[in-house]
Amino acid sequence: MSAFTRAVLSILVLVSTEAGAQTVTTLLKNGKKAEKLNLVIIGDGFRAGPDQAAYNQFVRNTVIRDLFDENRDGAYREIMGAFNIYRVNAPSAESGITTADANGDVIDEVDTFFQFRFSGEWERCWMEPGPDSNDIIDDTLDELVPGWDYVFLILNTTSFGGCRRGNQLAITMGGGWAVAAHEMGHLVGNLGDEYQGSDDYTGSEPSRVNLTAKTKRSSIKWEEFIDPSTAVPTTTLPAGWDNVQDAGLFEGATYKGTRYDTGIFRPSRTSRMVSNSPEFNAVGFDRMRRVAGHHQDHRYRHVYAGPFTGGPAEGVVLHQENSLYLYTGTPSSLAPAWVRTMPDPVWDAYRPGDRFLPADFDGDGRQDLFVYNFDDWAIPYFAMLRSTGSGFAGIRRFDGVLPGWGEMRKRDQFFVADVDGDGKHDLLVFNGEDWSMSYLLLLRSTGADLVYGHRYNGTLPGWGEMKRHDRFYVADLDGNGRSDLYVDNQRDWDVGYLLMLRSNGTTFDYVRRYDQELPGWDDMKNGDRFFVADFDGDGREDLYAFNGAGWSIPYLAMLRSTGKELRNVRRFDGEVPGWGEMRRHDEWYVADVNGDKRFDLYVYNSDDWATQYLGTLRSSGSSLSGGFQANKIGLWNLRARDKFVVANFNGGAVWDDLLVYNDGWFGLLRSQASQVTLTSIHPKWIHNYEYHREGWW
Repeated sequence: MSAFTRAVLSILVLVSTEAGAQTVTTLLKNGKKAEKLNLVIIGDGFRAGPDQAAYNQFVRNTVIRDLFDENRDGAYREIMGAFNIYRVNAPSAESGITTADANGDVIDEVDTFFQFRFSGEWERCWMEPGPDSNDIIDDTLDELVPGWDYVFLILNTTSFGGCRRGNQLAITMGGGWAVAAHEMGHLVGNLGDEYQGSDDYTGSEPSRVNLTAKTKRSSIKWEEFIDPSTAVPTTTLPAGWDNVQDAGLFEGATYKGTRYDTGIFRPSRTSRMVSNSPEFNAVGFDRMRRVAGHHQDHRYRHVYAGPFTGGPAEGVVLHQENSLYLYTGTPSSLAPAWVRTMPDPVWDAYRPGDRFLPADFDGDGRQDLFVYNFDDWAIPYFAMLRSTGSGFAGIRRFDGVLPGWGEMRKRDQFFVADVDGDGKHDLLVFNGEDWSMSYLLLLRSTGADLVYGHRYNGTLPGWGEMKRHDRFYVADLDGNGRSDLYVDNQRDWDVGYLLMLRSNGTTFDYVRRYDQELPGWDDMKNGDRFFVADFDGDGREDLYAFNGAGWSIPYLAMLRSTGKELRNVRRFDGEVPGWGEMRRHDEWYVADVNGDKRFDLYVYNSDDWATQYLGTLRSSGSSLSGGFQANKIGLWNLRARDKFVVANFNGGAVWDDLLVYNDGWFGLLRSQASQVTLTSIHPKWIHNYEYHREGWW
């Protein structure tokens, strides 16, 4: 058993803490109890033996898999990271559950551990605790799971029913995940029931966020979700109306155990709180995310883009704390397609220190993921997560060592490259700091594994000794479909160097080395930055070079690859047409902004001017031109903390757009060739609301 597996078992499979015949098993540990919502699943009426096995299976399949991990509307899988989940096994003396009549009088008593009763009467909330049930629950859980927050009770009966009381919910084995999803809406979100009855409501304003007695638009709690064109109260539906996701003001709801037809209003025609199976409406979803958000790190920090599902539009992978999200969508919005918080059978558990590299390592056209973690475990780990087209599944993990590399170290650097041109992305590994000499390793992808290809010990062809500050740039220098390399070092020698290496399919051959000077660039200096881009569309990947601080004015150069050398195409001294004066903190992003296969540049500066600027610069193949936008782009207020990822989320136009994000906000900026426009903005989390007054989606 590996150290990684032992570590995970100590967290996930854990522990049976004895309290008489009662045991507790930790099913999901996302953080300290004080930081998370601690949900304890208990069962009543399950004898020792086969009953306990059936109870465990119900918890595994219905609660963990169907409700949380694979729930179709995404609300629970999206908030799973807010929970620690425990299962308590407390065998009963007899199998089954005590039944009661409409008055609560016992009909058939069964000797069960928690002494719950089932009536099957809606007016009695289907089931109820016996006289001592709550004391038994408190005493048992205080001993087994101190610090618990919520109780999720499962009754051993195939009858239908579900009920929430305070910090408890109870369902039957006949209710299934949809009933549990409804009751969790009450338990976690404190949402009210939205189904109708026949009484007239004349009371004060309901306390639930999804119920109201007010009909003035500006006073409605969920006014932000109601399109101005939608009448309130809502009796006539606009064309294209979505009965769940479109918000209005619909008469009839349930409050404090009474079903009303008039005088009280709900947000949508139907939803999870009207029935069980439909999704949460916008108000319910927003409430669940807000409550869970206090117990999740939902900052936007680790964002990756690529054709993860294989279509023309690129999706987004977001890693937050212990969860991995895949978002896909339309040219104007994104929605979660897959979320994983439970351990993957190969990777075991997602952790904050995980880092991802998008790569199509099996050549099927879908972007997969390499993942590694050198921080959260006793030894480093590296794994391959294959895209299924709708999510990711681990297929291979390396524990501590890589083939032909030996022990992984924290300063290992990874680069994705298709060295042999077979369509499967391989892996390059470099370390110039942790050993007596520097190493560069080529690992070939078989589609299901990484195998040793070649290792350079200390030196590279035509380069001599590798050094700690060597920087590697994967590029197809000659346009033959194999990944080659640019290598530069401006810090470890008296002069700067830049090397061109060509892949022969198995190793790298020397092409050309530049000592101190580049064509049209003069002396290389510390602070030179290089960006790989085929700016003339000939299939050979060239270089943009930028230095904003090494000279009296900033410089930007276009250096074209012939496959054998670099040639100066154009140097911009101090200014670029359409951007104006360059400054030292200009940030450059390579992108094909207009789909002509000549790779252009986005440029951003938030430090050197009184406001922030985003530029879009198009390449003609021999020069750059474009324009800039200042301060705000639609509703997006550019900030110093903004980060950008190039991604063709539009898909149809094959133009490279921008993802923009900071800790609390995420947006889609669509390329219009000469500028960008905001198509959607997502505060705190990504969700495709039908309407939001602030333009949130």
